[in-house]
Amino acid sequence: MKIIKIAAILALVLVLVGCLDSNTKSSQSNVDEYQAVQAKSVSLLNQNPAEAFQYIDSLESSGNYPECVINMIRGMLNARIGNMLTASSEGRKAITPELHSIWPKGYYQAQYNLCTVTMMRGNMGEAIQQAQAATAQLKKDNNPDYKIWEASLQFVLGNCQLILKQKDDGKVSMQKAYDVLMDLAATDTTHVTLETMGTLIANIATSYYNSYPDLSMPWIERAEKFLDMMADRNKKTQLPSAEPMLRAKVQLCKAMCYVSNGREAEAHKVYEDFMKTPFAQNPAFLIEQLSYLEKTNQWDAAADMLDPIYQLHKAMGMDYSMENLSNLAESFRVYEKAGRKAEAYKMAQELAGVVDSVWHHQLQDNAAELTVIYATQQKDQQIAEQQYKLSRQRSITGGIVAILVIIGLAIFIFFRHRAAKRLEVAHEELKEAYDQLEETTSAKERIESELRIARDIQMSMVPHEFPDREGLDVFAKMTPAKEVGGDLYGYVLLGDKFYFAIGDVSGKGVPASLFMAQATRLFRTLSVQGMMPAEICTNMNAALTEDNQQGMFVTFWLGLLDLKTGHLDFCNAGHNAPVIGGGEYHGEFLEMKPNAPIGLWKDIQYEGEEIDTIKGRPFFLYTDGLNEAENQQQEQFGDSRMLQLLRQTSYDTSEQVIANLTAEIEKHRDGAEPNDDLTMFCIHLN
Repeated sequence: MKIIKIAAILALVLVLVGCLDSNTKSSQSNVDEYQAVQAKSVSLLNQNPAEAFQYIDSLESSGNYPECVINMIRGMLNARIGNMLTASSEGRKAITPELHSIWPKGYYQAQYNLCTVTMMRGNMGEAIQQAQAATAQLKKDNNPDYKIWEASLQFVLGNCQLILKQKDDGKVSMQKAYDVLMDLAATDTTHVTLETMGTLIANIATSYYNSYPDLSMPWIERAEKFLDMMADRNKKTQLPSAEPMLRAKVQLCKAMCYVSNGREAEAHKVYEDFMKTPFAQNPAFLIEQLSYLEKTNQWDAAADMLDPIYQLHKAMGMDYSMENLSNLAESFRVYEKAGRKAEAYKMAQELAGVVDSVWHHQLQDNAAELTVIYATQQKDQQIAEQQYKLSRQRSITGGIVAILVIIGLAIFIFFRHRAAKRLEVAHEELKEAYDQLEETTSAKERIESELRIARDIQMSMVPHEFPDREGLDVFAKMTPAKEVGGDLYGYVLLGDKFYFAIGDVSGKGVPASLFMAQATRLFRTLSVQGMMPAEICTNMNAALTEDNQQGMFVTFWLGLLDLKTGHLDFCNAGHNAPVIGGGEYHGEFLEMKPNAPIGLWKDIQYEGEEIDTIKGRPFFLYTDGLNEAENQQQEQFGDSRMLQLLRQTSYDTSEQVIANLTAEIEKHRDGAEPNDDLTMFCIHLN
């Protein structure tokens, strides 16, 4: 969660420094107009982001504003809503000699925005290079009005160096940032300037704690002293201030610093003081609170915070990043420490599910970024080269043509001499390749034939005929995503007792199908012994965890229905919640206890549950190949759509319900290949 911490640290700096710049007056009327456009776009962004971007697009279409100004503002807007790749692209295009000439402060804001975006995307080395180049340009300009930018860039530089464990360089950069701020405080005491300074000083303390807790206390004390000064001034001016929020941030940092230095009692007191502030419920402080709870081994409290943090993480648009894997892994560790096995399993499932997407999107981001970097860095060089080539073209054209003619004749003679020999070699190579192709095709056909046989065997293990009994309507259907799969369903009828089950084995293909066969056999064997559902799951788990070196498991739902009374005993082992028809909403998800999947941990005693009667209420079970079915744009079918369709379906037969859902799934996929096995099971007792 390090990137989210960095984003939280820098968000307020971006806002305050932007305000500082937009309030600065210039003697040039066009600069005033650029700043007015920037202020209006920020105001629109806070109300409706779409309108803000439409406004900038309209200005670009008018042709009345330089392209570098449009790129600078568009990059800033994208950074504030979390579109980091676009912000990086627009920022690189904005940082030009033209922008520096016509709007210097806009140029340095673009530099600062690009550095922070690069850092938030995890590219610390590149952010350091960008910050160093920007500070070098600031020294050349030597303008006192730019001191706040110098301090901000030195802070970014120091933060990156501390994260990379460059302790000495980070110390120098942070001290430079602080010294510049103190020089500025002696000459500029305007409200916005002091607010920005307080934010930077508080963030320096937080950055030091994140990288070197043992060195952070002096910076925490500096921040507290500066915040005291801000509080005194605010009592006189009565202006809105960030001081209370910054003080809460420093309090949390101080509490964690105490913990790191073995001063638990003092840490607890500071943390309790923080929890009394209104910022204890603020999303911006969730990550720091989680860190404190982890450091003090308060795992239950930490686990309770994971869901709101996860929602915050998704809202920041970081679903497809390598950092996302780290976040999910940390969440899994917290749930595991808290003893919440079902939630840990769910987080592990999500972690496994995003690996491919994260890797794919990371490669796309890297490729796009390299393209932008190359295009930006080469733009000026290409213009110069084109001018140089045009000036020399007339003088060298004749020589080039002569050389090409000579080379062409030489090549013609050479290849004509060797043509016959090459043709003979090519013929032999083609014959050899053809022979290899025949062997490969034959091997492929054998494999496909064996897989077809395996599919037939697997499909024969699930029932295709269902009980013909008055008042009982049952139907099920299984569709593997590959030749063989890991889904299963089954039933056992013993007099008036009707056992039925559905399951989903981890993974796909042949290994999943073998594990599925074991689970199916165990279900039938234990059911005919008349056991209760929880007892069956417990015994299946004991058998499947033994010598399970591959770490495979199966989510499983097992019911025992009394065909006379409609009484249902059931046990859920980490499977998707069934949908039970009827009721106020004509269908709802069944609330259940979160037992773990079968095959993960030994010696688990599964807990069963019961429903008095399900007579007259259709009961629908499924695997996640239904609700997670994806279309060409990788959009999932979703639980909400599935539930709405079931509510709208007038029940005629169980087979008709499954047929309707199958058609809707195919319509949603719109030609996309199935991404998972799909199994549905519907039962209705009159």
